Parts: sequence; C-alpha cells; structure tokens
Amino acid sequence: MKIIVMIPYWHEYEFPEEGLANRNDLKVAGYTLIDRAIRVAQSIKSVSDVVVYASSDKVLNLLKDPTSCTFMKRDSSLDSQEASIEDIVERFLQNSDADIMVLMHPRCPFIKQKTISECIDKVANKTVESAFVGSSHRKLTWFKNKPLNYSLESGKNTPNLSSIEPVIIESSAVYVFTRKLFEKTRRRVCDNPFIQITSPFEGFEVNTVADYEIAELIVNAGLDAGNTFS
Repeated sequence: MKIIVMIPYWHEYEFPEEGLANRNDLKVAGYTLIDRAIRVAQSIKSVSDVVVYASSDKVLNLLKDPTSCTFMKRDSSLDSQEASIEDIVERFLQNSDADIMVLMHPRCPFIKQKTISECIDKVANKTVESAFVGSSHRKLTWFKNKPLNYSLESGKNTPNLSSIEPVIIESSAVYVFTRKLFEKTRRRVCDNPFIQITSPFEGFEVNTVADYEIAELIVNAGLDAGNTFS
C-alpha cells in the first residue's frame, strides 16, 4: 500500500484581497509554511513520498533543502482560481501510483505528526475511506441568517453552551483518502469520515496578515518548541 503526501502549490496565484498575497513565502520560526509542511510529512514513517505539485520548480527555492521532497510539475492551467481542488487531485492521481493520498495545504504551521498519522492509520486500516482534521466549537452558531444549533422558537430558553451540539469546522489542512474513493465519487471526504479534532493552537491557520502576526506571537512565546522537525 503506497501512501503519498501531495502538497499543492499555486505559482503566482493571486490571493483574495483579504488574504496574504505572499502567504507561501512567509517564514514562521525560520521556515516557510510549505517547508514546515514538508518536514512534518517526512517524519511520518508510513509515508512513501512527499510530493510538491506545482507548475514551476521555483517553489523549491522556498525550501532549506530542495531535495527534501519530490517535485511533480503540473499544467499551469491548474493555477487558475477557476480550477477546483478536485481538478488538481484528479490530475495528480493520473500521474501517481498512490493507493492512499494525503492532501496537505501548508497553512497550519503547528500541525503535529501524530495528528496526521492518526488520520492515515484510520484509512490504511480500512476503518474509513477518508479522514480529515477539524476543530470543534461549542458555540451558538448561525447559517444563512438562521440559528444552526439552537432554536429561536417562542417559549424556548437559550441553551447553555455545555448542552448544545458542537459545530465541526474543517481546517482544510489535511485530508486523507483512498484512490478508490476519489475515482468512484470525485470526493476527498466519504459519507462517514474520521474527523481528527485538534486544539485551537494546533489547528491555527495562517490566511491573513493578522493570522501571520498571531503565528509570530505563538513562536515568540515559545509555544512551538515541541515541533517534530525543530
């Protein structure tokens, strides 16, 4: 069974205005976000290879050790904002012999090896066809201008937070799924996936300028000292 980590990289991608234009180039504790993702993925024993999938090998300039991964070139049309992640996965699997694919987006600098390994183990042991990382929030939440996990019905009290059903949010950092699932459904998530819940710290994502500033504060506070690759 071949387990491949694929890290997609968008060359010269124009991020939305609220995002970080150069997110992938930013360094957290001396490592770019993509370098950190590669180093964590490399430390997982069950992984056969870590592949950076990009339209230009200039991405290797972001790595302290360009030989730390395999580079696979993709068509530049996949750098478009119109290209879906399913388009990218489909094209990658056409050129890869992976039985199980680990899709990693390098936006969670504090994700741990153990978290990813637990997702891989669930899929490799055929417990589920897919697994992903998420965060649990026991909050009063709304969706499409309506309460999602509580009621505004007359006569009903606002529930205590301890009694409501938590809302799970995908972190979009790690998805593990079988080739068979994707080729059958063109999805990276099955109907009954395993969800590995992370702490707010581990699941922290760097998407905006404010996120990056917080990540720097986390590092400066010494909270990143136990990372696998440091």
